[in-house]
Amino acid sequence: MDLCSFKRTIFLGSALLALTGCSVINDISLAFKDMTQKNSPSEEGSTATSIEDEVDPATAEVYNIAEETYKRGDVRTAIGLYQRAFELDPSNPRPMIRIGEILIRQGEHLAAGQAYRQALVVEPKNTEAKRGLGVSFLSRGQVDLAIEQFSEGLAIKKDSKLLNVMGVAYDKKEERQTAQKYYREGLEIDPDNLTLRSNLGLSLAHAGQHNEAITLLYAVSKEPRATIAHRQMLAMAYTLAGDLEAAEQTSRIDMDDADVAQRMRYFNSLNPSENTSKKHPTLAVTVETIEPEPLPN
Repeated sequence: MDLCSFKRTIFLGSALLALTGCSVINDISLAFKDMTQKNSPSEEGSTATSIEDEVDPATAEVYNIAEETYKRGDVRTAIGLYQRAFELDPSNPRPMIRIGEILIRQGEHLAAGQAYRQALVVEPKNTEAKRGLGVSFLSRGQVDLAIEQFSEGLAIKKDSKLLNVMGVAYDKKEERQTAQKYYREGLEIDPDNLTLRSNLGLSLAHAGQHNEAITLLYAVSKEPRATIAHRQMLAMAYTLAGDLEAAEQTSRIDMDDADVAQRMRYFNSLNPSENTSKKHPTLAVTVETIEPEPLPN
């Protein structure tokens, strides 16, 4: 069974409209493209795996072709193939969870929530789907609804990814101590998780615990797996501590002169002597502003 024969059986436009009501492709200008990695299905928290052991061969083949299609960057076709895999085996929530993950990365948070809801109809206690639905709520500013989903997920299974997004939600509410409690619980499970360590550090910085925040974020920035997103969290921590020179030096690791100048204009607009956590709240999940934000895993 080849890809072309599958494509002929799929009314792709109808499949997408059923999920979104509109196109799934948004031309969103992101501050840090590293944090979305739209052409790679292998991010932390992804369900991108082969499913031959779980479903019949035809469904598995469609799903795996969808994976390869997504790796090539053809998002529209990939989503249609995942939808087809779900139609072939509506008892398996994984294709809808995969669609939800991709739509979150595309900035289609409402449509992602619809995909996760479909997964939860099939498997009400699926913690990946609950986490994804919560992230879709959080992306749209519905923090309490997000916390409800995360809480239900943690009641089923305590894992580091759920604890991370719970921390992000409470950082969104500017309840720093509660947020930090969840990050620390996550780190008890997964001590090397850079996302949890970075989010804890940024939360500490917003709470005014500058020395602890910088120490933590500096260590993260030196990890081989660290990205521009992690280093910009360190730059923000320096800024909140009033050390703009260190913030500029950190930004120069990844940015050219023009980008550094833009970054420093933003950093200079912050006044560390005032309550910057109130003036510049940390926005969770998306990265559509210039300010570094907690990583949703």
